[in-house]
Amino acid sequence: MHKAINNTIKYSSVSIRYSIILLTYLFISQFSIGNAQTANSSPYSRYGIGDITGKGFAPNFGMGGTTIAVQNDSLPMFFINNGNPASFSSIRLTTADLGVNYSRVQLQNADVKKSINSASISNIALAFPIKKWWGASLGLMPYSSVGYKVSDHQEITNIGGVDFLYEGSGGINQIYFGNGIKPFYGLPRMFSESKKYARLVQEKNKAEIARIFKRKKSWQNLSLGVNASYLFGGFDNSRRSIFSSSAYNYSTCSMTKTRVSDLYLDYGAQYAYIIDSVKGRDLKENVKLLMGATFAAQTNVKAKIDSVSYNYYTTSQGYENSLDTLENTENTKGTITFPLSFGFGLGFQKGDKWLVAADFAVQNWSTYQAFNQSASLKNSMRISLGAQYIPNSKASGEGNYPKRMHYRMGIRYAQTALELKNTQLTEYGVSAGIGFPVGRNYLLQNFSMVNIGLEIGQRGTVTNGLIKEQFFKATIGFTINDRWFVKPKFD
Repeated sequence: MHKAINNTIKYSSVSIRYSIILLTYLFISQFSIGNAQTANSSPYSRYGIGDITGKGFAPNFGMGGTTIAVQNDSLPMFFINNGNPASFSSIRLTTADLGVNYSRVQLQNADVKKSINSASISNIALAFPIKKWWGASLGLMPYSSVGYKVSDHQEITNIGGVDFLYEGSGGINQIYFGNGIKPFYGLPRMFSESKKYARLVQEKNKAEIARIFKRKKSWQNLSLGVNASYLFGGFDNSRRSIFSSSAYNYSTCSMTKTRVSDLYLDYGAQYAYIIDSVKGRDLKENVKLLMGATFAAQTNVKAKIDSVSYNYYTTSQGYENSLDTLENTENTKGTITFPLSFGFGLGFQKGDKWLVAADFAVQNWSTYQAFNQSASLKNSMRISLGAQYIPNSKASGEGNYPKRMHYRMGIRYAQTALELKNTQLTEYGVSAGIGFPVGRNYLLQNFSMVNIGLEIGQRGTVTNGLIKEQFFKATIGFTINDRWFVKPKFD
């Protein structure tokens, strides 16, 4: 009987493990294929390195994108929070996360409206515990995306009408490997084995022993982490000047292809202050005050660029014939300056029912340069607030499934790095999410959840001849917890 149960445990764990590996392979394959096409459709992705992909996966998305102070509890369900690598130290089961995004954007200026739909793979990630004080994560996700096609007609004195056409596609991707540690983990044990503890026991000084243990335990709640990312990929940009006047029978085209390949580091810290009693009375559920910080130094990322410019004319059949080449360079080496960034987060967690978190983050885009040329970007700022509620994570029985679901909501506001026509663009969004538990087995230590997040928001304005974007975004993530690297036992 025991042998049969043990074999069942091994079979179930291995089956889940191979399922994760198979899904991982399929997502990597699809990611590589989909990478040739942009998942972004915004005229504002023309500037800098494109639209920056926010950190965090589906659970964070439903909470307004809050990540900095959010960390796993000591019990499943465990989630991967790549927004602060210090959170990896709290992972207790191997965790896989696979995500897909969908967006519908309505572009509007003073004259016309246009809607664009797009879908993309958002992330594939794996996290696992190494020691009780050390966890790690490996993942693949986009860092930025570029996708636009914009035309602008101008009447120029002594020349006539000129149509300027701007197009771009592509984006930068990242493979990250993150580690989070609790540097003071084990301090209570070390104290219990010290000569000072033996002396206090001999003196029967219980109050001092309790005070020291409490202080040592509090230090165990400090986590530090680092993400090492390999950035790769690139984006294409083109600019055409099409002369409609008969005095000019040719047009010009300039195209650049930028490729990025380098390492990038970002850091994080978290601390949880636990309140388990008030005025000597034990609380039914622990209360945690969560604090977090993230930081990334200004980094010059290695890049190469190909440039070509030429004159051409269009035949009556619509074909393009080139006349002469004005510039043609390949593999020009340089750097792209990624800005200094930092953020702070606060959170409040009551047992496993309530989690409320807030983020404030800044990126110093005014220092941005690409191949020694600035893009006149501004410093950006983001504020976000989110909450999660679980009525009863341990509820079981018919009719109690809604009590185990995770309910999320959030809001965010940002001043973007773009200032066009003396107007710095802002962005805001309101989000909601829900997590659906899919099976749970405390004996086998495997848990699964499907997380869905929705957001509506706006970026930009129609004033001063600019474009307003009204968007609807949806994400779906599949999270799987399983116990790896441990030989199952049954007594």
